[in-house]
Amino acid sequence: MSLPVFHLKKYQIKTLASLRAFLAKAVELNDADTAFYALTKRPFVGPPGLPGLPYVCLRVPTGGGKTILAAHSVAVAADTLLRCENPTVLWLVPSQAIREQTLSSLRDRSHPNRRALADRFGENVRVMTAQEALYAKRADYDGGAVVIVATIQAFRVEETEGRKVYDANGELMDHFTGIAEALKATLEAGPSGDPVPSLANVLRMRRPMVIVDEAHNARTDLSFDTLARLKPSLIVEFTATPVTPEEHKPEKGIYASNVLHHVSAAELKAEEMIKLPVILRGRSDPRDTISDAMAWLDELGVTAKAEEKDTGEFVRPVMLLQAEAKSKLKQTLHAEELQKLLVEDFRVPKEHIVIATGDSKGLDGVDLFDRDCKVRFIITQQALKEGWDCSFAYVLCSVAEQKSARSVEQLLGRVLRLPGAKWKKNDDLNRAYAFATTTSFQNAAQTLRDGLVNNGFERVEAQALVRAVTEPLQGLEDGGSAYVHEEAIPDGIELADIAATIEAATGGRVSIDAASRVIRARGALNDYDRKSLLLAMPDAAASLVDALVHKSRGARLKSVEPDKEPVRFAVPRLAVQTANGLQLFDRAHFLDIPWKLENDDSALLMEFFVPPSKAREEAHVDVDKGGHVTVEFVSDLHEQLALNLQERGWTKNALVNWLDRRLPYSSRRDITRISSTLFIAKALETISDKTGMTLDELARAKFRIVEALVKTIAKHRDRRESEAFQHALIPQGGLDFKTSSDLELVFDESRYGYRQPYRGGTNFQKHQFRVVGDLEPSGEEYDCAVYLERLAEVKAWIRNTSQQPGSFWLQTATDKFYPDFVALLNDERLLVVEYKGAHLSSTDDSKEKRLVGDLWADRSGGKCIFVMIEDREFAKIDRAIR
Repeated sequence: MSLPVFHLKKYQIKTLASLRAFLAKAVELNDADTAFYALTKRPFVGPPGLPGLPYVCLRVPTGGGKTILAAHSVAVAADTLLRCENPTVLWLVPSQAIREQTLSSLRDRSHPNRRALADRFGENVRVMTAQEALYAKRADYDGGAVVIVATIQAFRVEETEGRKVYDANGELMDHFTGIAEALKATLEAGPSGDPVPSLANVLRMRRPMVIVDEAHNARTDLSFDTLARLKPSLIVEFTATPVTPEEHKPEKGIYASNVLHHVSAAELKAEEMIKLPVILRGRSDPRDTISDAMAWLDELGVTAKAEEKDTGEFVRPVMLLQAEAKSKLKQTLHAEELQKLLVEDFRVPKEHIVIATGDSKGLDGVDLFDRDCKVRFIITQQALKEGWDCSFAYVLCSVAEQKSARSVEQLLGRVLRLPGAKWKKNDDLNRAYAFATTTSFQNAAQTLRDGLVNNGFERVEAQALVRAVTEPLQGLEDGGSAYVHEEAIPDGIELADIAATIEAATGGRVSIDAASRVIRARGALNDYDRKSLLLAMPDAAASLVDALVHKSRGARLKSVEPDKEPVRFAVPRLAVQTANGLQLFDRAHFLDIPWKLENDDSALLMEFFVPPSKAREEAHVDVDKGGHVTVEFVSDLHEQLALNLQERGWTKNALVNWLDRRLPYSSRRDITRISSTLFIAKALETISDKTGMTLDELARAKFRIVEALVKTIAKHRDRRESEAFQHALIPQGGLDFKTSSDLELVFDESRYGYRQPYRGGTNFQKHQFRVVGDLEPSGEEYDCAVYLERLAEVKAWIRNTSQQPGSFWLQTATDKFYPDFVALLNDERLLVVEYKGAHLSSTDDSKEKRLVGDLWADRSGGKCIFVMIEDREFAKIDRAIR
């Protein structure tokens, strides 16, 4: 049975690309510190006791898929830094619950996490616990990738479990038989001077890659000391909340994370990973808060059924209720009391409720994704079981006023994940909902925003992503029109018999005024209330009941939206008229695919390939301020791993096929396997002819050859694409271009992605969305944004962020071009602005952008304007639009 195809999201691909670029730069420079600065322009914080170690953090907010990224990072490290077929990975997790969850996914051959490993290492993957590693044989490590999933405590010598890691173990003797003297010298020795046959020494030999899940839980002096004894090859942290430079206090054992790449909330939202914004509503009385939350959960249930009917996707919204702690001094709504309230006052069947606190394991064995599961309400206090995750959790209801972000951050993270990681047609199912018991909406909103920050979101984003009703809101005061609802009762219904029944069945929230013959509801009514009313009243009153329930929900629970009417902002796109209709202009219109790479010159490879001996002689050597020669970490790493390597007997065909499999998708995306293998065979002949290397020597240099092949193919592709692109844009190219609204891009705030929010002091009133993405608070592009903001002719503008799914792009020879700004003018014309520094304005890339931008404007019939600005020549905009 074939498994469903799993595709990484764009932000995940970019995250892994940043790791690959860093490791490649560390190999090139033989120095992680310099490599990190070269890519980020920020200082590198070296971990204590681990000099020269590549050590970086990938910051991914809650809901971003840290585990799938970690699984894919193993192949990135194996190919880019370790250059080996059999990496050893120490995967550290913060708790036993997360350990079991991670082990389960990595051992399940159908799970995307395991498939990430299998895509690179095939079936040659062994996943084990630290306990199982005490019995693993040498063949397990030699045969492929080994992943040991454990907590950091399992490797601390002061822990009972950890001591076994460092003790002599007869089960591991075969690892130390016949090893090279140089390798022995790197290991911890026993009293006899021979290496201790311990798991710690097995790992020291194998130079493990260390993955740290939720790294802030393992970043102390003690943790680094533990890791230093295992001699890792690199450490990669995956966390939503890294230690910031401001929190860096080495004297207290606190070290800042080297954040290499940061995924923003907007990227997760644009890629359909999380529910945002968070809609906040609340009351001062916990019963009123619960009533509102339950009624909205019912509304979401109806919406979900309509969504399933329309799309076939099953979603069953669930509520998390945050109870108060038990107290000996006062009465509180603790978990058991809250359950009693739901059952007695709100008529919730007991089987619809589970309690999940430290003492109660109500969620154990419950599959909330099962269509037949009856659980709708999960009561907890501060935190759910670690590792618990259910994207059906839509509503967070807190029955006590929360003054601390810590008190809501973990539960808030539980309601952010979007079911199926794709947008629903009904926008209510793309949002999360928080119902707070509070005397101040401002305080409740700020607590939620702080909770988002603690889940890895930027504070500027959090401000925009929590939507609260502005208080006071007319009609929501006690007794106000939006809070008390009534319906007239038709003649013929005897009121005396049903009044007491109705009040008891609804906990007093529904009453009957016999004198005026009206039925009155206080607050929003839920489905249990509706059923109670229908049972208590005659059939003739069914329409009255439905009207009352609908009215009670409508005014109170309407979505919180901006006061002003949003401006529709859509951009026509450049298309090609074909026999099959209009098509967006892209690479397929000017490139012959597949590309016959074997016809290109393999001699170009020698510009990028450096034979191993020469590369070693040219390796970077430096001297520190004290005059000591610094450690050449990468060279030392490769030399040690080579001592473990037992190369097989290679044939030319086997080497060609191995090299072909190692080519990344970005290199071979338009090349058939026949073409790539023919070109690789030519390239090997070229290397052999130019250097005199034998087949065995070529095999030992195979990772170096892969790097050279990637660069060679990229250079050939750039030349090929540039020539084809230039030809396509001239009239003789034969393409019928049109700029058409039939293929327009509509800018949508829910799909507006960016890496970093703007943090400057300027209030951009005309920007289409609340947050301005990827704009520095000063500089040339900032000045351009200010200029557009102040132009009287501009109705609205957008900072068009690069490589985001909801952004506007035009095709160039090699990739998509994302102009810096798009503006909607008062006369409905569209202005696109690309800003270039004077030093970049004459490059080939800039010329291509100008060509395609001018073509887009030319084929629009005067509706579109394209301007490329250099060196703050903003007057060009005035001349173009007037």
